[in-house]
Amino acid sequence: MKKDLYDNRYWLVVIGLLTMFFIFLAWIAYPESFRLLISLMIIVSVVLTAVPLLLNRRQKDRVDAVYRSFLIEPDMEKEAELRALVPKSEVDRLRMLGDVLREKADELNRQDLQIRDYQTYIEEWVHEIKKPISLMSLVLDNRDDEMSTLVHLRMTRARNDIQSDVEKILYFARLSTAHRDYLFQPMSLVKVCQEAIVDHQSLLDEAGFEVALVGAEEVFVVSDRHHVLFILSQLIHNASKYARIGESQPKLDLTVEAGETIQLIISDNGPGIPQEDLPFIFDKGFTGGKAKATGMGLYLVQQIAQDLKVTVSASRSNSSGLAIILEFPIIN
Repeated sequence: MKKDLYDNRYWLVVIGLLTMFFIFLAWIAYPESFRLLISLMIIVSVVLTAVPLLLNRRQKDRVDAVYRSFLIEPDMEKEAELRALVPKSEVDRLRMLGDVLREKADELNRQDLQIRDYQTYIEEWVHEIKKPISLMSLVLDNRDDEMSTLVHLRMTRARNDIQSDVEKILYFARLSTAHRDYLFQPMSLVKVCQEAIVDHQSLLDEAGFEVALVGAEEVFVVSDRHHVLFILSQLIHNASKYARIGESQPKLDLTVEAGETIQLIISDNGPGIPQEDLPFIFDKGFTGGKAKATGMGLYLVQQIAQDLKVTVSASRSNSSGLAIILEFPIIN
């Protein structure tokens, strides 16, 4: 209503001046009935002012509603409905706007279809590539006596790296989907960490890691087990990728702490991250100048953690390496 009064301020000023002028004339011509005439003039002026303003307000509300609907779905039916409400001088501009909006909507639909096709292709490719990976696992598990220990260890490492990269591609392709499959259920955080360590035992053994897991099995969180395992997988791969092999004993510590929230701290004694780079390590494509990095692992970790309502942060560990803190909410 304030906006309507402001938009019509000139007409209101004119009506006010005319009302005062006629009041002055009434005072001169009919001084004996001056008060009655003033009352009538004020009532008539208020009515003549308020009724058009209210009608104009209703018309504007209707136009705004139709216009908003037209912007959301600029089809010919809504354009025709809007053309019937706007002044004739605006019809040509409205027709031009409708043509542009429909053209942009068609372009967005084409792009959305291309993205969906690309996502479908990626998912199909991931499922196809799992067949040779499974065959490779079968050979490594059943023909290990036909190869040397070193060859078997490195082939296992190569298989695990391929599996990790394939999972990373699949998770990245699914980030843009509207619906993601999460199964939230209570789980022991320590047992999930134990499962992640077993899954990557060959990777940790090859790098010579000394792994320490501290925490009580009674500490439960409500989250998605599969996606938490993916997060741990990325963090373990990062730790092994940048381990100082030959300089010192590589160490990986997983600590579960329960307080106001439940924290899982994954720390190593690797080269760490410069303090000035810590705020950016979860950004997409950030590598910090490391040739081995792709800038996608920690980005995916943060994106999935956000979906799981897990707060993820990074700091330098006590041994000058990197510490990643996963903070789970306590749900009763």
